[in-house]
Amino acid sequence: MPRLAPHIFELLYQQGVQHAFGIPGDFALTLYDALAESKIQPIVMTHEPCVGFAADAYSRIRGLGLAVVTYSVGGLNMVNAVAGAYAEKSPLIVLSGSPGVQERREKDLLHHKVKTFDTQRRVYEEVTLFSATLDDPATADWQIHRAIDYATTFKRPVYLEIPRDLVYAEIEESQHFPPPIKQTDPDALTEAVAETLAMLDKARAPVLLTGVEVHRFGLQDEAVALAEKLGIPVCSTMLGKSAFPEGHPQYIGIYNGEAGDPYVRNTVEESDCLLMLGVFMTDINLGMFSAHLKPKNTVYATSERIAIKHHEYSNVLFEDFIATLISRDDLPHYDSSLISSMQPRVTPAAGTISMSGLLWELNQFIDRNTLLVTDVGDTLFAADDIKTKEGTSFLCPAFYASMGFGVPGVIGAQLADPFRRAIALVGDGAFQMTGMELLTAKRLGLNPIVIVINNGSFTSLRSMGHEQADFVNIASINYAQLATVLGGRGFVVETGEQLHQALAQAYQSESFSIIDVRLLPEDISPALQRMSDLFAKTLKG
Repeated sequence: MPRLAPHIFELLYQQGVQHAFGIPGDFALTLYDALAESKIQPIVMTHEPCVGFAADAYSRIRGLGLAVVTYSVGGLNMVNAVAGAYAEKSPLIVLSGSPGVQERREKDLLHHKVKTFDTQRRVYEEVTLFSATLDDPATADWQIHRAIDYATTFKRPVYLEIPRDLVYAEIEESQHFPPPIKQTDPDALTEAVAETLAMLDKARAPVLLTGVEVHRFGLQDEAVALAEKLGIPVCSTMLGKSAFPEGHPQYIGIYNGEAGDPYVRNTVEESDCLLMLGVFMTDINLGMFSAHLKPKNTVYATSERIAIKHHEYSNVLFEDFIATLISRDDLPHYDSSLISSMQPRVTPAAGTISMSGLLWELNQFIDRNTLLVTDVGDTLFAADDIKTKEGTSFLCPAFYASMGFGVPGVIGAQLADPFRRAIALVGDGAFQMTGMELLTAKRLGLNPIVIVINNGSFTSLRSMGHEQADFVNIASINYAQLATVLGGRGFVVETGEQLHQALAQAYQSESFSIIDVRLLPEDISPALQRMSDLFAKTLKG
């Protein structure tokens, strides 16, 4: 008979999980013993929020990730990061140690307990798709398989809690079935595709808008095939950035309502047939809901619903809809030579570095072997004008928008994809939240390049009409010197030429690098300027 924790780790390893992010604690020590004996490498980090961010980034690349924490002080400390993974559909397994079954019966006031012994599990029910305490060897196997199936099928986090006296308990293997999911109704699929074809046949200016689910469900190749078969312009949302290859001649850029590039906005909003694949309809993705999309002109397809004009097809799977559409020989084809490919709104910095100059240098530096992670703030909005070279080479928290994602995220990304060089673009405020995680990068021998926008403020908040407010200012330090203290390389950048040289030297480094880019607080990206104006209107009602 298999033993509980070793059984979980073996199943996850078979699913491609090679690293487990976490921090040990007394209620998880036996669990960590089992982890150390498994084929999965433990990655011990400095703080549980970083554990969650790193495991989330790993999940987005590998298709499944693992965080292992201790009871309450560990698990509850990580809730925010897991909430972000849930909001943005990242398939993360949370595994928590907890008080043993026997001691729960005998000792009511154990340390780390909050209200009841089930408090942590109940909290996680709000930020995961499935949660269970594995306290019964007879049902544990079924619960384990159900959790993994839910994570991989629906691309959401799940939670499993193991009492410490059951870590090595023998469990009964049981018959398990895939989770209940909707099945495609052939007639409904036929009608949905026929209605879409009718719209395309009549359309003069169709557009394909790709979202994050194209990445989560591994449909990047299908999106390219559909776009090329139709010969139409393609854009993406910020959360779905790089799900469609940005170097493709049909790709025109990020659509973000009034906050985005005017050419992209006009192309999308003037389209008489907008194919929206895997798009999250969020305020940040749609420029504070400044998007002007007409339902009568849209085909909206996600894993949760297929809606064409005002008709909804509830029994059609997202993947089946796209595959059937591609397979049709009667798809119309448009002249793709008329499409204006993505043109970043940036210019090189002749002298003093600027945000535009920074983005220009990044566009020259990034190649097919780099992977970019951005944090929240202007680093997120500035990515509108960064042109990645390969599909799915960009990660960001563009919906949940929790600061601190960048540095731990770049560690998770580099472990998930060791064949590409990982770059993090973070603001100084976000860096101060989780930047010490570079100690983990040093210990593991990782060499990410971390670009810190050093302007002494929460820039995105400052730009929303709070230029004079003291609460948007933060302490400023020399981040290049900090890199040396932490065991990496540091570069101070004040000119475009210095940035060019720093990137070249950082790329050759075997250790992590911090590039300390000195910008004025008022030097912001075009996207943030437009987004700030829209935020200000929202705040004023």
